[in-house]
Amino acid sequence: MPDYEPIVVTGASGHTGVRLVKHLVEQGRKVRAITRDPALIPLALRRQMEICRADLTQKAEAREAVRKAGSVVAMTHIRLAPHVIEAMKAEGIRRGIFMSSTRRFTRFPEESARAVIEGEEAVMQSELDWTILRASMIYGGKRDNNLEHLVRWVLRLPIHPLPGGGKMLWQPVFTWDVVGAIEAALTRDVSIGKAYTIAGPEPVSYREMVETILRVAGKRALLIPVPITLLRISVSLLRVITNNPPIREDQIQRLFEDKVFDISDAVRDLDFHPLSFEEGMRRKLSGCA
Repeated sequence: MPDYEPIVVTGASGHTGVRLVKHLVEQGRKVRAITRDPALIPLALRRQMEICRADLTQKAEAREAVRKAGSVVAMTHIRLAPHVIEAMKAEGIRRGIFMSSTRRFTRFPEESARAVIEGEEAVMQSELDWTILRASMIYGGKRDNNLEHLVRWVLRLPIHPLPGGGKMLWQPVFTWDVVGAIEAALTRDVSIGKAYTIAGPEPVSYREMVETILRVAGKRALLIPVPITLLRISVSLLRVITNNPPIREDQIQRLFEDKVFDISDAVRDLDFHPLSFEEGMRRKLSGCA
C-alpha cells in the first residue's frame, strides 16, 4: 500500500477507533480520521493526522471522506456499511475492513441483531475486497460502554446481585486486541472475503467476571444470587409504573444468553492471541487501556 494513500478510519473518535488511529500514526502510517466529533480525539493526536468531519449518510460527504484512500476501516456501526460501500465504489477504493458484532448470533430476534446481519450482507455482496471482524463485548478504557458501568457498580457498592446466580457465560475482548486484529487484517490478504469472530480467549461466567474485578481492585463485596423469575416480575412491575423502564424483557433474555464464540479462524489467519479477562481488567483498572 503506497504511503501517500491514507488509511481512512470511520468512527475514529470512538472508544476503539481512537486507539486504532493512535497506533497507526505511531507506526508512521498516513491516517484520515472520519468523525462527527473531532474533540473526542486528543489534540496532540489530531495534529498528526488528517481530520474529516463527515456524515456518512450524505453521499457527497461520504465520497469526500474516502477519496484517494488506500483502504477504509469502517469502525462505525455496520448498519452504515451500505453508505460506506457506495462511497468506496464511487471513488474506486476496493479494500475495506468492516467492524461488526457478535450480536448477529443472538437466538432472540431483535432490531439491533437484524441491523447487524443486514449490514454484513451488504458487505458480502459488495464485490469489494472486504474483511468483517465480529467483535464480542469490547472493554478497556473508561469509554468502553460495556464493562465500565459494571466496574463502577461493583467497586462502589458493598452488595452485588448475581442474576440467575451469575452462571451465564460471556467472552469479552480487550480493546487493544481488537486493534491488533484490525491491523493484521489490513496487511494479510488471506483475510480478504472472510468474516472473523474477535473475542476473549475463553468464556467466563458473570460471577467470575465480578470476582475478577473485585480481586484485581483489592475490594470485597457480598455477592447475592437473584432468581431469574424475580427479575422478570420486577420488569413487569416497572412496565406498569413507567412507560420507559430502565430494562426490558428482551434485555433480560439477552442477559441470560450464553455468549460463547469460536475464535480459531482469527487465531490462524490473524495471529490473534487475546489477553485473559484478568489481565485485561488489570490493564483497564491501572489506566493502561
